[in-house]
Amino acid sequence: MNGYEFEEQLIGSMLIKGDHIDCHDIAGKLPVEAFDNHHLREMYKAITKLLTKCEPIDMFSVQYAVPEDTRPMVLDVAARCQSAANIKPWAKRVRQCWMLRKGQRDLMQAASILSEAGPHDINEKIAEAVALISGLTFETSNKLPRKIADILPDYLDVLDKRYDGDKSGLYLQVGITPLDEKYGGFDRTDLIVIAGQPGMGKTELAIMMANHIGSQRGNRGLFVSMEMSDVQIVERHVADRACLPISKLRNPLTLEEYEKDKMHACIGGLIDQENYVLDATLTVDEIINHAERMAMEDGGLSFLAIDYLGLVKKGKAERNDLAIADITRKLKSFALKNKVPVLLLSQLNRKAAERGDKRPIIQDLRDSGSIEQDADVIIFPYREEVHKENTPMKGIAEIIVAKYRSGEPTTAYMQWVNGHFKNMDQVTADNIKRSAEQAVSTAEQSSGGSGWAKGKK
Repeated sequence: MNGYEFEEQLIGSMLIKGDHIDCHDIAGKLPVEAFDNHHLREMYKAITKLLTKCEPIDMFSVQYAVPEDTRPMVLDVAARCQSAANIKPWAKRVRQCWMLRKGQRDLMQAASILSEAGPHDINEKIAEAVALISGLTFETSNKLPRKIADILPDYLDVLDKRYDGDKSGLYLQVGITPLDEKYGGFDRTDLIVIAGQPGMGKTELAIMMANHIGSQRGNRGLFVSMEMSDVQIVERHVADRACLPISKLRNPLTLEEYEKDKMHACIGGLIDQENYVLDATLTVDEIINHAERMAMEDGGLSFLAIDYLGLVKKGKAERNDLAIADITRKLKSFALKNKVPVLLLSQLNRKAAERGDKRPIIQDLRDSGSIEQDADVIIFPYREEVHKENTPMKGIAEIIVAKYRSGEPTTAYMQWVNGHFKNMDQVTADNIKRSAEQAVSTAEQSSGGSGWAKGKK
């Protein structure tokens, strides 16, 4: 690309258009350093200053606003530009050329980083080099502003597809029937955080969702596990599909014949499934690198699941919350760029255990600021029986959607059977919960707030 010609055409177009909305849009988007030529950079700097002050923009006002050695070029640039019709494409080309130059510098820097790598820090150096290159890839895809009238045809196309419901391919259904029915599925650019206290089943919920997504024809997923081996993850998939306790798969001599048949049938189904597992402790850039490679392959990528946030290798940062913010921001950018939803598992702090009502809230998320900001969906699996052995809610799990960017938060109910989530009738579950709450209220009134209502087992 000949950057000089694009830069000259853009400056000429801005001189023709003057104080026009297109010039204001470009000035707000394109930085001065995008210009490689010194004289054209000075002209652009002068134009943006005049736009800021709402002063006239023409070749004469610009000529007197630039350094003396640049002045003779202003009239020449204005004379060579005959039309400003392509001002937006010229701005785009200038940005692309700038990114190419920046990319060349970053690649040279990445090569220098790799050349300095030793046996003790090779992974860190590779991650640092990959971060430079992945940052370049994202910036080159940046767009200039589009007029709403130009975007409307795209929106009407999306609206037409929505009439097809789950057949449209716009949304991703995750197997939690009440949520799939209420929301129509989650968006393919969503960052979905699944968080819970130990023992609540957050990994099991993610595996159930991965199983459901992977079982749909044409879907292909990546499950990154930093807590269990790939074989353990596969065992969880088999157990979930067959609704068998993990303990029975670990001691198959205890399996009944019908359970063996269920297990073999589920294994056969998994063979036809396009789900992948990666068991390694990685940085967020390494995870995204694997996922983007799969997304570009034939078949693409339908989801990325990460178990879990606390084990992702963090980059250098002054505070832990800043390191977490870097991870969630990059994962959201990945989802937005590739249209691949991300299931991100996270642990909660211990504040919920100190409350009378143990149900989690968003503030219970560790370093919750960036997670709450970047996540499109926040889901808390909650099983009251973990805290209260004799609860009427035994065998029933609450799937609490604490945040949903595209709709109202809600709570769904699922059965907890053999350590797995299964769909159930929502009215029945809601009646059981109401009865349990009424029993608690009655017990508190009769005993002055003691006994079962305070967690007595």
